Amino acid sequence: MVQNRLRCILPCLCRERRIMETLNPSYYQASRARGVAMSYINYKMGGPNRCYESKNVTKASKETIPGLGNKYYLKFSIQDVLNEQKAIQCTAEVLYYTNNETAPNVTYTLEHEPHNYTAAKDHEFYSRIRSSSEPLVAKDIPDRFGNVAPDMEPIWYLAVVSCNFVKWQNSTEETLYSASVIKKVTEVKRDDAALEFHYNVLIHQMVTQEMEPWLIESVWDPTEGLRIKNQQRAPETYSDDSIY
Repeated sequence: MVQNRLRCILPCLCRERRIMETLNPSYYQASRARGVAMSYINYKMGGPNRCYESKNVTKASKETIPGLGNKYYLKFSIQDVLNEQKAIQCTAEVLYYTNNETAPNVTYTLEHEPHNYTAAKDHEFYSRIRSSSEPLVAKDIPDRFGNVAPDMEPIWYLAVVSCNFVKWQNSTEETLYSASVIKKVTEVKRDDAALEFHYNVLIHQMVTQEMEPWLIESVWDPTEGLRIKNQQRAPETYSDDSIY
């Protein structure tokens, strides 16, 4: 009889330890979790001619899961800032693990999946880079005035999407990553159909106000999309010529 009672009580105690609280959507915890969700969404859906931003969070809650971490439930809208497309409503869940050694687990659901409206632009960019006999090399994008040359915009946005992978992988509840700057990009010619770029970037960590240097190796083609071969934190001091 005692054992049967314990079997009934213990699951109830475990459930009680999971604490759910409603958050003010404008609260910094909701904004940071939205940033992680957007980084993941851009990594999955972005590209050289497509990049998403989010509107304000409209609904947010937080669940504390003992022994695992904190899980955020969010509602917001996303919109492609490069193309005239309507905003899409999105719900997302972001689980930060307690140990901070594992990337946050992100899942999201869109009210509808956007069609591939950048296919023509993507193939034009792809053909231009593939047809060049010399590997592309460029520095300082945007320039010191914040400008990006039109022919470099796809390179820039592909770097932005690649940086979103780094932001997602390295985020915790104590971080908030923002804008990125390409210090140097070098194309690596390949034998297969993909394009490969090695990026030397600075990513702004807004909580510490630090510009974090990262090295990112990205592979992309219009069919398979973006794949990150490697990402690593770069030394704090380096010369551009010493990278790649």
